[in-house]
Amino acid sequence: MAETASGMKGLRAGAAILGVGDASASWSRLRLALLGFVTALAIVLAPSGEVRAFWGSTGKAVSVIAKISKASQALPENEIVRLARLAADTKGTARAGEELGRLNLPNEVLEDAFLRIAVHQGRIPRAEAEGMFSRLTGAPGFRTTLRKVVGNSEVGTAGHLYELRLADGAAGRGMKVLGIGEKFDDGLKRAPTDIDVLLEHGRTTFAIEAKNYAPTTLMPLDRYRADLDSLVAYRKVHGKRVVPVFSMSNRPEDMRYLKLLQHEAKKREVELIFGSAEESVEQIKLLGELR
Repeated sequence: MAETASGMKGLRAGAAILGVGDASASWSRLRLALLGFVTALAIVLAPSGEVRAFWGSTGKAVSVIAKISKASQALPENEIVRLARLAADTKGTARAGEELGRLNLPNEVLEDAFLRIAVHQGRIPRAEAEGMFSRLTGAPGFRTTLRKVVGNSEVGTAGHLYELRLADGAAGRGMKVLGIGEKFDDGLKRAPTDIDVLLEHGRTTFAIEAKNYAPTTLMPLDRYRADLDSLVAYRKVHGKRVVPVFSMSNRPEDMRYLKLLQHEAKKREVELIFGSAEESVEQIKLLGELR
């Protein structure tokens, strides 16, 4: 208490020294500002260690899992917390999806729910989730890919987040997102494969395979070749305006392996690019402008 009183005296003195007017009046304004800041900080740093609030667009601290959609059917926060815990369990994503499916909610509300679950799990920052919702809501595959993000597989989450961020970055730069995780039967694999991201820029369509690997991780070459062949098959089916792209989040450190990747891609006329989702989008946009 003595330390607090001393601190208050110091702040009063500081207000007077700064010449901002009457010291007592300045102190009142300063105290109110500090009270608001401390209150917001207390909300943000909850005892559980979880982030519980953020500064909203109104400048006020609001819950990180408050609804993003304006739809009246958006789920309450306690239900988001429950579903987030359920989804984190083994096979919990399927169970959470089944529960939501039984509610017969509009697509927008389901997108909102999965985004807020991802925020609560610490998968996506709240501000990024709001941006994704504004740019990708209604895009084919957005909701189903979000559902994969909230699973208990860290590797799977990272991979699907890379796809979402690539699509989101493209949408933010004026490209049209035609699909995320688009099913395609390439006639080569035993089951339909996914085209991770489909974008349209001008008259060009980009069919993208997106991989989020560490620089030290070597993707098996047989799997890499199979994915390249799927992209080539998609181009054959959908025409010459399709540009197949293989996007990897990190350039491999092994130079010999890197040259093998480049050789296989060049042989099939597939564009091989490296970088973060944002960097990849810039390269894809440049490819479109060069055609």
